[in-house]
Amino acid sequence: MSAGFQPSPQLRASLQELLEAMAAAGVPDPGVGYGGSDQLTPTQRRLLLLLAASEAVAPPEAPTVAPATAEEDSPPAEAGELPATAPEGEPPVPEGAPEPPPQRLDAPQPGGIPPLPPGEEAAQMLEPLRKSLFLKNAKAGEPYQASLAIEGIDQLQLLAGEIPGLTLDLADATLHGIPTSSGDFRLRLLGQRHGQGVEITANLAVIPDPYSLWANKPSNPEVPFWKPDSATLRLDTELLCVGASQRGRSHAHEGSCRDDDLGLLRTADGWYIAAVADGAGSARLSRRGSQLAVATVLHELPPLLEQQLAPQLERLLAAHQQGNGDATRQLQSQIYQSLVTAAFAAAKAIEAEAEAYATSAAAFFTTLVLCVARPLATGWFCAGFSVGDGGAALFDLETMTLTPLSAADSGEYAGQTRFLQRSEFAGGFEEVARRIFFCHQERFTFLALMTDGISDAKLPTAAAFADPEQWRQLWCDDLNTAVAFDRANPALEQQLLDWLGFRSPGNHDDRTIALLLP
Repeated sequence: MSAGFQPSPQLRASLQELLEAMAAAGVPDPGVGYGGSDQLTPTQRRLLLLLAASEAVAPPEAPTVAPATAEEDSPPAEAGELPATAPEGEPPVPEGAPEPPPQRLDAPQPGGIPPLPPGEEAAQMLEPLRKSLFLKNAKAGEPYQASLAIEGIDQLQLLAGEIPGLTLDLADATLHGIPTSSGDFRLRLLGQRHGQGVEITANLAVIPDPYSLWANKPSNPEVPFWKPDSATLRLDTELLCVGASQRGRSHAHEGSCRDDDLGLLRTADGWYIAAVADGAGSARLSRRGSQLAVATVLHELPPLLEQQLAPQLERLLAAHQQGNGDATRQLQSQIYQSLVTAAFAAAKAIEAEAEAYATSAAAFFTTLVLCVARPLATGWFCAGFSVGDGGAALFDLETMTLTPLSAADSGEYAGQTRFLQRSEFAGGFEEVARRIFFCHQERFTFLALMTDGISDAKLPTAAAFADPEQWRQLWCDDLNTAVAFDRANPALEQQLLDWLGFRSPGNHDDRTIALLLP
């Protein structure tokens, strides 16, 4: 019958007053074992002692009034009036003297433990228990869930505190949601444990989203060779050609210019040309170097393709497919005379620009990835040439066929790359031919060119770059979930540009991509 008993607030207040009075009066602790149990607390034993003492005291009798005698000329005492004289054996108390303080019975404590200060027993008994709870860290902008449940504690109530973006579910004692602000937060809750209040302080640290710490300062249009912080291109022809270039977070944080560049072109003779270039971050005018490299190959390459590659392309390609080694070498030579010649012209144009500004060509350092495609009666001919990092590949989803059109091109030391300059062509045909790639495909899903701001994040190793499954994931699970590659989509370029803002820890360089899709 007593298991569910809960004292009312009035009863609790009265009990607290009693305990404080007991402490002030010095009610002693009768010691362990009093009341027939060794499990009682000192406060409980004092209460039992007080109850036992109260029951043993007889009720006070009414005072007896003696009749007046002849010798007494004072009036008789009225009923209820105390005698005017002190009791026998006690000295009289002077009129107006202060009352003596109540005596404290300092009985010896078990084990020699001194009595608690007055009122402390009451505070210990009635104040709620306190517990601190430290929750696992959350990160702003990311889903979060944590349990606030403590064994044996129920009936949770929220006393104070809130965490922006998170919801406290008192029914199952969980905290969940997506925090929108960073910082240290605290929730105060009240629960019950065996009928006694328990105050819980739940502490949560919300770590800021690291990307929110990046500034996005516009570049200064007054600087030499300024270019917009982003760019998009689109050609609606037999192939849907689309490209986007976005300034990296490192540049945006500093307010510096985008160093990448890109170009797309369809010639009157049916050639498709795509180029992307990545200006070196350490070169102060590399934004001009990448721009000049792309502009030069788009200008120089069309006539070279018609003069050097187109006349014998289909004959040599057919012989190459039959295993004719001479035809293969002739094709490489004609690609050398067209794509490589155009890239060499870009390197010379950068040198000329450096001379015009009386500075070193190193100030204009850039990479270059260059590809061409042409429809044939039997399918598509594609070729590629590159200097530096980044890359290009032709991929067909249905057959899971991947044809790289570039090779990893590292510098003298680990982590370095090579740049477009005259010395890269000094080795002659044999040296340069290792960077020449070509293929014939009946069909393909896309031809992609990208700077290292994308390839380092999405295809970080040579093995990953050559793995068809990695390209399938990039296309199906990544690009196609963010971009609707449909000619009827008016937002295609913007969607592709937005995709370039993907998050990749440690990869904050400019990002540029060009795609050719049947």
